[in-house]
Amino acid sequence: MYDDDDETTLAMTVPLDSDGFLRRECPTCEREFKWLPSADDESSTPAPDGGYFCPYCGVQADSGSWLTKAQAELAQNLVAREVVGPMLGKFRDDLKRSNQRSGGFITMDLEYDEPDEADPLTESDDMARVDFECHPREPVKVAESWDKPIRCLICGAPNA
Repeated sequence: MYDDDDETTLAMTVPLDSDGFLRRECPTCEREFKWLPSADDESSTPAPDGGYFCPYCGVQADSGSWLTKAQAELAQNLVAREVVGPMLGKFRDDLKRSNQRSGGFITMDLEYDEPDEADPLTESDDMARVDFECHPREPVKVAESWDKPIRCLICGAPNA
C-alpha cells in the first residue's frame, strides 16, 4: 500500500485464464466477456476516445468502467480493510484520548465491524475466442452461446 496525505494506492490481484485473458463486465448490458491485457504498452492499442466498446451490445464506456461485480466487491473489501478500518481505528483512539481529557463529562465511543478478508478471485477457462481483422492484437472471448455479431473493443465494428 502506498499512502500520503491525499492519496492511497492499493494493489489487487485479478486472475487471468490459462490463455491470459481478463474477465470484464459491460457497464451497460452487464454481460461478462474477456479481453487480452497487454504486458507492455508498445504492443497494445491505446483505449479509444470515449473508452472501449462492449463486444455484445456495442455501447462505448470509459476504460475504468469494466470491472465485474466480483472484482468490484473485492476492491471494496480491500478498501474497507486497508483504508477505512485503520482510519476508523485511529478515530476511535482519538475519541478515547478525548474522553480521558474531558474528565468523564462527555464520553464517546466508536464500534466498527471490520469485514472478513474476501476470498481471492479464481478464473475458469470458459468462453470462445474471437479475433478481429480491424484490430488483430485485441481479441476477446465471449459466451459460447452468443450467436449475434461480436464487436471490436477498439472501434466497435462487428466481426466478419
